[in-house]
Amino acid sequence: MKKLLLLPLLLVLLVLPASLQASVITFATRHGEPFQVRLNGEIVNHRATNFIRIDHLRPGQHYVEFKVMGPRGVYRMGTNITAAVGYERNFGLRVTGRRGRVAINLLSQVPLVPPVVVPDPMPAPVPVPLPPRYPDQGPINPENPYHNPNDRCRNLLTSYDMDRLIESMKSRSFESTRLSIAREALRNASILSEDLKFLLDQFEYESTRLEYAKFAYDYVCDKERFYYVYDALKFDMSVRELEEYTRRR
Repeated sequence: MKKLLLLPLLLVLLVLPASLQASVITFATRHGEPFQVRLNGEIVNHRATNFIRIDHLRPGQHYVEFKVMGPRGVYRMGTNITAAVGYERNFGLRVTGRRGRVAINLLSQVPLVPPVVVPDPMPAPVPVPLPPRYPDQGPINPENPYHNPNDRCRNLLTSYDMDRLIESMKSRSFESTRLSIAREALRNASILSEDLKFLLDQFEYESTRLEYAKFAYDYVCDKERFYYVYDALKFDMSVRELEEYTRRR
Protein backbone atom coordinates (compact mmCIF):
# COMPACT_ATOMS: atom_id res chain seq x y z
CA MET A 1 0.00 0.00 0.00
CA LYS A 2 2.82 2.38 0.91
CA LYS A 3 4.58 1.62 -2.37
CA LEU A 4 1.41 2.49 -4.28
CA LEU A 5 1.21 5.87 -2.50
CA LEU A 6 4.86 6.69 -3.09
CA LEU A 7 4.77 5.92 -6.81
CA PRO A 8 2.75 9.05 -7.84
CA LEU A 9 5.03 11.24 -5.72
CA LEU A 10 8.15 9.87 -7.41
CA LEU A 11 6.60 10.44 -10.83
CA VAL A 12 5.86 14.08 -9.91
CA LEU A 13 9.46 14.65 -8.78
CA LEU A 14 10.78 13.21 -12.03
CA VAL A 15 8.53 15.50 -14.07
CA LEU A 16 9.42 18.66 -12.09
CA PRO A 17 12.09 20.90 -13.67
CA ALA A 18 15.54 20.62 -12.13
CA SER A 19 15.34 24.24 -10.98
CA LEU A 20 12.33 23.40 -8.78
CA GLN A 21 14.07 20.43 -7.17
CA ALA A 22 17.20 22.37 -6.25
CA SER A 23 17.73 24.96 -3.52
CA VAL A 24 19.33 28.41 -3.49
CA ILE A 25 20.50 30.49 -0.53
CA THR A 26 21.86 34.03 -0.43
CA PHE A 27 23.63 36.03 2.27
CA ALA A 28 24.03 39.82 2.52
CA THR A 29 25.20 42.19 5.26
CA ARG A 30 22.87 44.90 6.46
CA HIS A 31 25.40 47.74 6.18
CA GLY A 32 27.52 46.32 3.37
CA GLU A 33 30.34 44.90 5.52
CA PRO A 34 32.55 42.43 3.58
CA PHE A 35 32.46 38.85 4.79
CA GLN A 36 33.59 35.32 3.98
CA VAL A 37 31.47 32.16 4.09
CA ARG A 38 32.45 28.56 4.81
CA LEU A 39 29.74 25.99 3.94
CA ASN A 40 30.00 22.54 5.52
CA GLY A 41 33.70 23.14 6.14
CA GLU A 42 34.47 24.35 2.58
CA ILE A 43 35.21 28.02 1.93
CA VAL A 44 32.80 29.58 -0.57
CA ASN A 45 34.47 32.91 -1.32
CA HIS A 46 38.19 33.49 -0.85
CA ARG A 47 37.60 37.16 -1.61
CA ALA A 48 35.50 38.99 0.97
CA THR A 49 32.29 40.51 -0.39
CA ASN A 50 28.99 41.84 0.95
CA PHE A 51 26.73 39.43 -1.00
CA ILE A 52 26.94 35.69 -1.66
CA ARG A 53 24.58 33.50 -3.72
CA ILE A 54 24.91 29.70 -3.60
CA ASP A 55 23.07 27.86 -6.41
CA HIS A 56 22.14 24.19 -6.86
CA LEU A 57 22.43 23.47 -3.16
CA ARG A 58 21.33 20.13 -1.76
CA PRO A 59 18.06 20.62 0.15
CA GLY A 60 18.27 20.08 3.88
CA GLN A 61 20.37 21.32 6.77
CA HIS A 62 23.86 22.81 6.31
CA TYR A 63 26.42 24.25 8.71
CA VAL A 64 27.55 27.76 7.73
CA GLU A 65 30.40 29.79 9.24
CA PHE A 66 30.78 33.54 8.72
CA LYS A 67 33.78 35.87 9.08
CA VAL A 68 32.48 39.45 9.01
CA MET A 69 34.74 42.53 8.82
CA GLY A 70 32.75 44.70 11.22
CA PRO A 71 33.23 48.34 12.27
CA ARG A 72 35.48 47.41 15.21
CA GLY A 73 37.22 44.27 14.00
CA VAL A 74 36.59 40.82 12.59
CA TYR A 75 33.66 38.84 14.00
CA ARG A 76 32.95 35.13 13.54
CA MET A 77 29.93 32.91 14.05
CA GLY A 78 28.60 29.54 12.91
CA THR A 79 25.06 28.22 12.66
CA ASN A 80 22.86 25.63 10.98
CA ILE A 81 20.55 26.72 8.16
CA THR A 82 17.98 24.80 6.16
CA ALA A 83 17.84 24.91 2.36
CA ALA A 84 14.25 24.39 1.18
CA VAL A 85 13.65 22.35 -1.96
CA GLY A 86 12.44 24.50 -4.86
CA TYR A 87 13.02 27.80 -3.01
CA GLU A 88 15.53 30.61 -2.80
CA ARG A 89 16.04 31.61 0.84
CA ASN A 90 17.59 35.04 1.48
CA PHE A 91 19.42 35.63 4.77
CA GLY A 92 20.63 38.91 6.27
CA LEU A 93 23.71 39.34 8.47
CA ARG A 94 24.26 42.13 10.95
CA VAL A 95 26.76 42.90 13.70
CA THR A 96 25.03 43.75 16.99
CA GLY A 97 26.10 44.66 20.52
CA ARG A 98 29.27 46.23 21.84
CA ARG A 99 31.14 42.96 21.57
CA GLY A 100 30.24 42.57 17.93
CA ARG A 101 27.96 39.50 17.89
CA VAL A 102 26.92 38.40 14.39
CA ALA A 103 23.19 37.75 14.00
CA ILE A 104 21.47 36.06 11.03
CA ASN A 105 17.83 36.41 9.96
CA LEU A 106 15.73 34.89 7.20
CA LEU A 107 14.58 37.89 5.14
CA SER A 108 12.52 36.17 2.45
CA GLN A 109 11.76 32.89 0.72
CA VAL A 110 10.97 32.89 -2.98
CA PRO A 111 9.94 29.89 -5.12
CA LEU A 112 12.29 29.05 -7.95
CA VAL A 113 10.55 29.46 -11.29
CA PRO A 114 12.06 27.82 -14.38
CA PRO A 115 13.16 30.48 -16.90
CA VAL A 116 11.11 30.97 -20.05
CA VAL A 117 13.34 30.62 -23.11
CA VAL A 118 12.36 33.05 -25.87
CA PRO A 119 14.29 32.91 -29.15
CA ASP A 120 16.05 36.17 -29.83
CA PRO A 121 16.44 37.05 -33.51
CA MET A 122 18.79 39.88 -32.65
CA PRO A 123 22.49 39.21 -32.01
CA ALA A 124 23.53 39.08 -28.39
CA PRO A 125 24.71 42.44 -27.05
CA VAL A 126 28.36 42.93 -26.29
CA PRO A 127 28.81 42.59 -22.52
CA VAL A 128 29.81 45.78 -20.76
CA PRO A 129 32.51 45.29 -18.11
CA LEU A 130 31.33 46.05 -14.60
CA PRO A 131 33.09 48.81 -12.63
CA PRO A 132 35.59 47.63 -10.02
CA ARG A 133 34.14 46.76 -6.60
CA TYR A 134 36.70 48.94 -4.84
CA PRO A 135 37.70 52.45 -5.96
CA ASP A 136 41.06 53.07 -7.50
CA GLN A 137 43.66 53.46 -4.77
CA GLY A 138 46.18 55.23 -6.96
CA PRO A 139 49.03 54.10 -9.23
CA ILE A 140 50.77 50.78 -8.76
CA ASN A 141 53.52 50.94 -6.19
CA PRO A 142 56.86 50.20 -7.95
CA GLU A 143 57.99 48.35 -4.82
CA ASN A 144 54.97 46.04 -5.19
CA PRO A 145 54.81 45.14 -8.92
CA TYR A 146 52.12 42.48 -8.40
CA HIS A 147 49.67 44.84 -6.71
CA ASN A 148 46.38 45.57 -8.47
CA PRO A 149 44.90 48.77 -6.93
CA ASN A 150 41.37 47.85 -8.08
CA ASP A 151 41.29 44.52 -6.21
CA ARG A 152 42.19 45.11 -2.59
CA CYS A 153 40.62 41.93 -1.19
CA ARG A 154 41.75 39.30 -3.65
CA ASN A 155 42.97 36.00 -2.15
CA LEU A 156 42.41 37.21 1.41
CA LEU A 157 44.68 35.36 3.86
CA THR A 158 42.57 33.08 6.06
CA SER A 159 43.23 32.19 9.68
CA TYR A 160 44.77 28.92 8.45
CA ASP A 161 47.09 30.83 6.09
CA MET A 162 48.11 33.14 8.94
CA ASP A 163 48.89 30.23 11.26
CA ARG A 164 51.11 28.61 8.64
CA LEU A 165 52.85 31.90 7.90
CA ILE A 166 53.55 32.65 11.58
CA GLU A 167 54.85 29.13 12.09
CA SER A 168 57.18 29.49 9.11
CA MET A 169 58.51 32.85 10.35
CA LYS A 170 59.12 31.58 13.89
CA SER A 171 61.20 28.71 12.55
CA ARG A 172 63.76 31.17 11.13
CA SER A 173 66.52 32.70 13.21
CA PHE A 174 67.37 35.71 11.05
CA GLU A 175 65.16 38.78 10.89
CA SER A 176 65.92 39.26 7.19
CA THR A 177 64.67 35.75 6.39
CA ARG A 178 61.44 36.32 8.32
CA LEU A 179 60.93 39.57 6.40
CA SER A 180 61.44 37.80 3.05
CA ILE A 181 58.89 35.13 3.97
CA ALA A 182 56.34 37.74 5.05
CA ARG A 183 56.85 39.72 1.83
CA GLU A 184 56.42 36.64 -0.35
CA ALA A 185 53.16 35.75 1.44
CA LEU A 186 51.53 38.97 0.16
CA ARG A 187 52.80 38.91 -3.43
CA ASN A 188 49.50 37.55 -4.73
CA ALA A 189 47.24 37.95 -1.70
CA SER A 190 45.65 40.50 0.62
CA ILE A 191 45.46 40.83 4.40
CA LEU A 192 43.22 42.31 7.08
CA SER A 193 44.56 45.13 9.27
CA GLU A 194 44.07 43.04 12.41
CA ASP A 195 46.11 40.16 10.93
CA LEU A 196 48.82 42.56 9.73
CA LYS A 197 49.22 43.90 13.27
CA PHE A 198 49.67 40.36 14.56
CA LEU A 199 52.20 39.68 11.81
CA LEU A 200 54.25 42.75 12.73
CA ASP A 201 54.51 41.46 16.30
CA GLN A 202 56.60 38.57 15.00
CA PHE A 203 59.50 40.89 14.11
CA GLU A 204 62.14 41.72 16.69
CA TYR A 205 63.25 45.15 15.48
CA GLU A 206 61.19 48.32 15.15
CA SER A 207 62.85 49.19 11.84
CA THR A 208 61.71 45.87 10.35
CA ARG A 209 58.16 46.36 11.59
CA LEU A 210 58.03 49.82 10.04
CA GLU A 211 59.50 48.60 6.75
CA TYR A 212 57.02 45.75 6.44
CA ALA A 213 54.04 47.92 7.44
CA LYS A 214 54.86 50.26 4.54
CA PHE A 215 55.25 47.33 2.15
CA ALA A 216 51.99 45.68 3.25
CA TYR A 217 49.86 48.84 3.13
CA ASP A 218 48.95 48.33 -0.54
CA TYR A 219 47.78 44.79 0.21
CA VAL A 220 45.48 45.67 3.13
CA CYS A 221 41.84 44.79 2.39
CA ASP A 222 40.20 47.05 5.00
CA LYS A 223 42.27 50.22 4.76
CA GLU A 224 39.67 52.07 6.83
CA ARG A 225 40.93 50.01 9.82
CA PHE A 226 44.64 50.43 9.12
CA TYR A 227 44.95 52.32 12.39
CA TYR A 228 44.99 48.90 14.10
CA VAL A 229 48.54 48.51 12.77
CA TYR A 230 49.89 51.48 14.72
CA ASP A 231 49.62 49.51 17.96
CA ALA A 232 52.39 47.20 16.71
CA LEU A 233 54.89 50.09 16.63
CA LYS A 234 56.67 50.92 19.89
CA PHE A 235 57.87 54.45 19.16
CA ASP A 236 55.84 57.56 18.36
CA MET A 237 58.37 58.55 15.71
CA SER A 238 57.65 55.31 13.82
CA VAL A 239 53.91 55.94 14.03
CA ARG A 240 54.31 59.44 12.61
CA GLU A 241 56.50 58.14 9.79
CA LEU A 242 53.96 55.46 8.87
CA GLU A 243 51.09 57.99 9.01
CA GLU A 244 52.99 60.29 6.69
CA TYR A 245 53.68 57.39 4.30
CA THR A 246 50.02 56.33 4.13
CA ARG A 247 48.95 59.95 3.64
CA ARG A 248 51.20 60.22 0.59
CA ARG A 249 49.86 56.92 -0.80
